[in-house]
Amino acid sequence: MATRKAVGLDLGTTFSAAAHIDPYGKPQMIPNAESERITPSVILFDGTNVVVGSVAKNNSVAEPEKIVDFVKREVGKSKEQFHREFGGKIYSAEELSALIIKKLKADAEKYLGEPITDAVITVPAYFNDAERTATITAGQLAGLNVLQIINEPTAAALAYGLDKLDEDQTVFVFDLGGGTFDVTIMRIHEHTIEMIATNGDHRLGGKDWDDVIVNKVAQEFDKQHGENPLLDLQSYQDLQSRALAAKIQLSSRKRTAIVHHHNGKSVKIELTREEFEKSTRHLVEKCKTICEMVMQEAKMKWDKIDKVLLVGGMSRMPMVQALILDLTPSPIIDTVNPDEAVALGAAIQAILSMLREETVTGEKVLGDDTRQQFSSREGGLIQVIDITSHTLGVVLWDEKQLQEYVFPMIRKMTSIPALAKNSFGTASANMQHAVVKIVEGESSLPAECTPLGICDVKLPPFLPKGSPVELTYEYNANQVLEVAVEACGNRSKVSIGRNTGLAPEEIDAAMSGLSDLTVA
Repeated sequence: MATRKAVGLDLGTTFSAAAHIDPYGKPQMIPNAESERITPSVILFDGTNVVVGSVAKNNSVAEPEKIVDFVKREVGKSKEQFHREFGGKIYSAEELSALIIKKLKADAEKYLGEPITDAVITVPAYFNDAERTATITAGQLAGLNVLQIINEPTAAALAYGLDKLDEDQTVFVFDLGGGTFDVTIMRIHEHTIEMIATNGDHRLGGKDWDDVIVNKVAQEFDKQHGENPLLDLQSYQDLQSRALAAKIQLSSRKRTAIVHHHNGKSVKIELTREEFEKSTRHLVEKCKTICEMVMQEAKMKWDKIDKVLLVGGMSRMPMVQALILDLTPSPIIDTVNPDEAVALGAAIQAILSMLREETVTGEKVLGDDTRQQFSSREGGLIQVIDITSHTLGVVLWDEKQLQEYVFPMIRKMTSIPALAKNSFGTASANMQHAVVKIVEGESSLPAECTPLGICDVKLPPFLPKGSPVELTYEYNANQVLEVAVEACGNRSKVSIGRNTGLAPEEIDAAMSGLSDLTVA
């Protein structure tokens, strides 16, 4: 069989990146066609031509109606909940994400001079079932075999820990990107990287800090000129760019000036770092609360943390460094490149996945050089142990309270892959079907959980009340669930139908539609 080439992809909210393992067994970033190590996650539609990256981002002010950005925040939503229309075609979040992946894939092939067949794609640790499945679909739509979905903090810890596997240590990964925030506690011991606890908010990120500046400038403009510049799409995109530049400047300077022109009028605002930190304190407090929650979930004190790993471009902000100092008096902050660590870790995981595949099938799919360099590491292969980021439950009937409630089958923070079995009784006599509702979430109230699917098992006639129904939940390394229901000899097994933008029958049509577009 021909050898395959795998890459690691960091599919980010504001920037995306690709990495691979070189012939010497070292993880390396893959520059894009513009010679940049990271690619803006911005898409520009121009007829059947699609431009992804810096060119698209630079055109966002001139042609805002042709632009898609921050699409990662919409991944996992159905087409009714989110879509964009260009050239008479409607695109889901998966299809738009696939265009970013197509750009990364094409640029990697050009740089490496060989076809890219496989990928490990990263997701925020707190992504739910629909968001994870949508990410896998996006990779498939881009023409890749998705080996695995891996959590971003786990990938960062892999990149950090590859040369530190002989040091037993507990690492706190603080990952604040452009659109998502994750905190994860990892333990590195005996060539194993094990996730202990995770929490996060995938709608909290750098964009929220930008929006504070955007709104401040817009309010001042309205105050001086009686006009809201945010009602004009072009003006809004321009102000977004200026806010981002100001935020970056305030990481290295004490003050900056923002000048915004709209409709022949202009406004100038002086902004100090102190003012900016004061007006975004509520966002830092959100981060702090999530950090404290994950420590509680891990039942740990801060003195048990050996290293703090800062990941994501937003971790460069002085206010974030101050937050870490506030949380733990003497943190040892270890360095990884906050923009690149996730992609590099995904590339390592891609090779680990393929080496294990070779072991199972006996078929060689990796190049000899890569296999030898990677397998010859002292202590053998790295073991990565992830945990579930959400509880998986089943909806049951409470006879005393006369209401439905959620029974947890696989609890949050369980090591994966995971298997859980339990037996329940039928709610009444002579039931013709056992209908099992599968949900995801931490609440005991079904309405507060995310429905994942329904298993319907036909029952024999004349069964008494309380007849046993056995449930088996299997959760794999991608955090994708399969449920089996057995009742009185009748059995039903289903992979959970995903509540994502594209139904399985729509994927082929979407793939065909995307092939009509030229991505650059």
